[in-house]
Parts: sequence; C-alpha cells; structure tokens
Amino acid sequence: MGVRAEPHSAYTRGLVSPALCAVFVFVLALALMFAGAAVEAAHAISRETILARAQRWVDLRVPYSQAVTFEGYRTDCSGFVSMAWVLPTPGRSTRDMAQVAVPIRKEQLQPGDILLKPDSHVAIFAGWANPERTVWRSLEQSGSNGGAVSRLILYPFWGDTGYLPYRYARLGDDYLDVIEPVYGRDRYETAVRASWVAYPARGSARTVVLATGESWPDALGGAALGGALDAPVLLTRKHALPDVVRDEIVRLGARRVIVLGGRGAVEDSVLTTVGGLPGVSVERLGGLDRYETAASVARAVAAERALAGRGPVTGVYLATGSDFPDALAVSPIAHVTGRPILLTAPSSVPTHTLEALTDLGASSAWVLGGEAAIEETVSARIAAAGVTATRISGRDRYTTALAVAAHGESLGLGWAGLGVAAGTSFADA
Repeated sequence: MGVRAEPHSAYTRGLVSPALCAVFVFVLALALMFAGAAVEAAHAISRETILARAQRWVDLRVPYSQAVTFEGYRTDCSGFVSMAWVLPTPGRSTRDMAQVAVPIRKEQLQPGDILLKPDSHVAIFAGWANPERTVWRSLEQSGSNGGAVSRLILYPFWGDTGYLPYRYARLGDDYLDVIEPVYGRDRYETAVRASWVAYPARGSARTVVLATGESWPDALGGAALGGALDAPVLLTRKHALPDVVRDEIVRLGARRVIVLGGRGAVEDSVLTTVGGLPGVSVERLGGLDRYETAASVARAVAAERALAGRGPVTGVYLATGSDFPDALAVSPIAHVTGRPILLTAPSSVPTHTLEALTDLGASSAWVLGGEAAIEETVSARIAAAGVTATRISGRDRYTTALAVAAHGESLGLGWAGLGVAAGTSFADA
C-alpha cells in the first residue's frame, strides 16, 4: 500500500472521529435510531448511533464542502464528525474538536472513535482492517474523494504522523476497558475477525474447518472438531467462497481445509476454489442431512482425539436439530472439552445419532434444553441404549445458556473470557 497525504486546508474560526470463551450468552440486537437533533445531545449516545449516522451520509454520498450545509451540518470533515456525534449545528472545527473528546491510545481504538489532526482533518474510526492493526477503515468527509466515503487507511493517516486517536467524551454505556467487539460487515467477515483474535499470527493454523454460513447445524456442530484440531471455524456461502474467507485461509497458512455438510450445504465449486489455493488440501465431511453430518463430525472428533493421544470420547452433548440456540450455547464448551455435539429430533432419536453414540462408546450425554426442545422420550431412549442422560435447561434460550455456562464452570472453565452474542441469529456466536 502506498503512502500519501490527505490534502485539507486549515479551517478558519467560525467555519468549519487464542483464548476461547467459556460460553456464549445472548443479547438482543439494539435498534438504531437516527436523530436529527440540531442541538448537542442532552444524553450520552451509543457507538451504534454514531456509526449509523455516519454510514447514512456515506450511503447518500453527501458532497464535500466547507461552505454548504446538509441537515444543518457543514459537509466537511469536522461537520461530518459533529453530525455523527450529534453536536450542535453547523458543527465544530478540527481546531476545537478535541474539546468534546478525550485522548486515547492506539490499542484502545474502537468504532466511533476518531483520528484527528487539528487544523487539518478528522475521520471516524470504523474498525481495523487487518490483524496487525496497521490498516483501518474510515468513515469521513474527504475533500480529495469529493464527499462522504468509507475507505482503508494506513495507520495513523497515510504518512502523516500528526494524527492522534480520540473518543467522544459523552459516549454512553462504554465498557470497552473490559469488552472487545469482534465484528465485520457480514457474518463471513465477522467469523474471520474472530479468527484474527484467536490466531493473530500469520501461518498459525494448519487446519481450517469450513461450514455454510446460510444455516446453523454444521458450523455449530463443527466446534468440537475445531477444538480437536486447534482450528478456527470459518463460514462460506453455499455457491461461492467469499474473498475475505479465502484471504484468511491464506493468512493462516492452512494446509488442510475440512468442509462440513453435503452438496446441499456447500457446493463442489467452493471445494474447487479452496483446493486451488497453494498447498491446500480439501476434504468434505458430511451426510444426507444435519443428523448424519453431526454424526460424521462426531466420529472425526474421536479420530482426531485418538491421533493426539487425548483418549476416547466418553461424553457428548445432545441438542435439538430444529433450532440453534442450545447447540450454540454449548459450542465453546464442546470446543474446549472435545465432546461432540449430536443432534436429535424433538420427540425421537434419529438412527444416525444412535449409531454414533454406539460407535463412540459414549457413556454420558448432556441433553440441552427443556422438554419443549427435546421431549423426555428422547432421554429415555438414550438411557435405554446404556448412556446416562442428564438434562441442562432453563426457562428459555437465555436461561438455558446460563445453565450451560454453569455446567462449563463445573468443568473448570471460568468467566474471564466470556463471549456475548445475539440470541436471535446463530452466525456470530
């Protein structure tokens, strides 16, 4: 990436921002509100609001000007940040923007913060673009680009060392001293960002587990396999491998990619793309349906455990194949313990699941969720096969997740690495 300066004239006064989780607990998605306030916000605002307001101007391609206003704000760089931070119209200048912010360190930067050079330019930080944290994505009004843009920038701002990071002083509910967001533009990039956290160094994962991002059973069932292989679980589209995922496989230096699910989940074209990467071998691990695929993955976990000298599989987790929350809650524990996740119908145990229990020689099964998820007849059938069945459940998916967390704690896992994800969609967790 070349190094270049971003030209901006000075503004005159009055003119012119791998530790694994013990368990995933769910939170509801926050609604984004667009406030057209013309006065400084009386209450603190969220990062979500800042990013949503800034992205709106980018989507509208608002032209750059130091003299023109849009929705009450100057359409230059400092007016853009003032709008996103809901400051008084027409907006502050780069000379006095720091008066409503606090200086932070590079390692503290989070979406909604800014990179500021007084009397020059200011841009909103939208996130790191690589695990080395040398390139970041901006949201900004750029004079050289003609208006509101989002682009990649070499830290701190191309070759200009005069830029420093700041955080809005009235940011609400900001607990980023203990919270690190893991996010991307979609579920595929978010999975890659999670891989960055767990495997920050290039060439640090010999194997990758790849599952469809369009349905949940294979990805969550693959958690135990990822643990057995010390491998991240990445997501792909059914018809094509996303470029960001391809790049991550290369960055990790993977030599083996295991694709979960049959052709109905991941088409052969994806395997062809992966197999075409230098030095990468690809294999498919699947079945005719989600139950058979989960059973195949469980057998692969047992085989990898044996190769690593970790002993046989003695216990499994049994989750409904009808919905994702319970399998999701236990997936990090399955990753750490190497206990496979098998799937069952709500009122009967599929043949593939029973056969896997026999092949694994498991003596214990933890049944996840209440009887609305898995009926007692399933537990009785498992017990009749010589497997001790223990139910872990709560009133709903959220309290079941807490019960699963307590189970993980009983196995020696702690709360210091807690992961929090939405309980309404499977992909991020």
